Amino acid sequence: MTSGDVMEDRIETDSALARLADQLEGVGQEQVRHEDRLDVFEDGLHGVRADVRGLHSDVTEVRQEVAGLERAVTDTREALNSFIEQYGRDREVARAQAELARLTTVFQAEFAQRKLTRTLARGLVHTLTAQAVHKKMVNTITVRACVEERMLLEPTYWLAPAMMAVAANFRDETEQGDRAKSHASTLDAAKAHLFFALTSSRLGKEAEAAAWMDTYLQSLNPEELGQDFCVVLDAIASKELGEEALGYTRQAMAGWDQSVHRTSAATQWRARLRDMRRRLPEGEYAALRRTCGNQWDALRHGWELATVPGRTLAYLGRTFPDGPAGVDRPVSGGRHVESALERLINQLEPDEAHLLEQMRRLERIIEHDGDLKAAEQAHVSVLGPEAEPVTFMVLLDQAVFEPGEARLGPAARRMALRAIWPSLENTARRIVVDSERQLPPSVTLSVAQHSVTVPTDPNQCVDAGPLVDDLAARLERQTQARSDAVVRRWPRVFGALLLGAVTGVLVVPFVDGAWRVVFFLLILAMVAWVLWEIFGIPLRKRHVREQGDQARNEAVATLAAALQQREDFFAEWHEGIQDLADLTLWGGAPKQH
Repeated sequence: MTSGDVMEDRIETDSALARLADQLEGVGQEQVRHEDRLDVFEDGLHGVRADVRGLHSDVTEVRQEVAGLERAVTDTREALNSFIEQYGRDREVARAQAELARLTTVFQAEFAQRKLTRTLARGLVHTLTAQAVHKKMVNTITVRACVEERMLLEPTYWLAPAMMAVAANFRDETEQGDRAKSHASTLDAAKAHLFFALTSSRLGKEAEAAAWMDTYLQSLNPEELGQDFCVVLDAIASKELGEEALGYTRQAMAGWDQSVHRTSAATQWRARLRDMRRRLPEGEYAALRRTCGNQWDALRHGWELATVPGRTLAYLGRTFPDGPAGVDRPVSGGRHVESALERLINQLEPDEAHLLEQMRRLERIIEHDGDLKAAEQAHVSVLGPEAEPVTFMVLLDQAVFEPGEARLGPAARRMALRAIWPSLENTARRIVVDSERQLPPSVTLSVAQHSVTVPTDPNQCVDAGPLVDDLAARLERQTQARSDAVVRRWPRVFGALLLGAVTGVLVVPFVDGAWRVVFFLLILAMVAWVLWEIFGIPLRKRHVREQGDQARNEAVATLAAALQQREDFFAEWHEGIQDLADLTLWGGAPKQH
């Protein structure tokens, strides 16, 4: 290389360095400009951040305002709903008050006189009033004027002409009294006849009371007996209306009983008596249950049916401790007649009760500030649940089997028992017949595939010793036969030896590793099996003997227990059947003095 070339290269290098320096200076200037721009950007970013903070504060304020608005809307809605609800209640109260005022006016106009009529009736039928009239302490003209005024004010109310009949009796005006009785019977026959029966009894006229009672009973519908009949039945059963009225009532109840559909009545009493039976627990007579097999269900059912007479007698003895006829007691002072008469006089008529029922409902609405649901729950009918009529059969059923529901006294319930006693006795007899049909002459007990037939008559003695010994001997022979059957099974021994030899000679030498171990263990198992088959005979025989002895002991114990339980089971069955005679005797027992 010449010196000229060197100089030329140096000049180019200097030029390149100069250009590079210029570029670096340009880069520095650009960086300065970018830093200025970045500062401006940061200043703008700070402004945006300040705007965001302001916006967040504004949003928070808006949220608070919205929440407050929601609370205000909710409070307004609740206030509006409360106002609407209260307005509805106030409207219901206003309607109820207006309707109550109207019904009160109607009630006063149409039924206010009945209160005075009832008050006069109570005084008129009182014994002291009759004595005062006979002693001329009370003027009969005054009595006549009072009852005639009631008749004019209440021409359609049966109690008004009924009082006229009583007043006519005081004045010995037979013809007028008969007309008044006829008119009262036309308005309400049942109540009028009962009223005349009770008033006659209260005045000491038993024959007349019995005649009216007979007429009253004939007017009743046995499918709809009200509480009046229940109260009157107590008075009749207590002989407060005399023996003749008692006889008429018994005849009427017997006629009602005959008019009832016999099939439904028989089904009802049969169901009642079957419910009396004793259910046999699962654990009782367990050995007999196991040995009877399929016979047990029929035997158990028949045994339970046989308990019906005894259980029924026990129940009736507890419910009627004085017997079906009771004991002779002095006739009570007429409290049942007084109660029946008071109830009859105070009893509301259907139209009156309906109007009063409406008024009571309106009063409940006003008391509960228009809350219809609460008013309906708090409402109690003016009639009460006891006013619901019952059928004659239901009344008898309750009187005998549900005394707490019958609303009858002891004397009336005994009277109901006497009315249905023939049906009950006949039903009990049929149940016993069904039980006897399911009582076989003998029963087969099966234990360990061995059967023994024994009689069901407990009077026929069965010696359990020979039967148990025979079973034990049979099972001993079976055990001995199974023990003798335990012998060496040579074909299996030779087969095992052959299989082991073949495996050891033809298989083991040609396998390695795990397979050799497997086949070696197989050969050992074959050898153990051969040794057990040859030398395990005594152990196997002893095992068979132990199992046989255990099975024999269990079977012998089961058979012995079953034979003992058989005696007790069928003895109780026959005793239950014989209880029918005691039940019949109890039902026909005379009065105790």
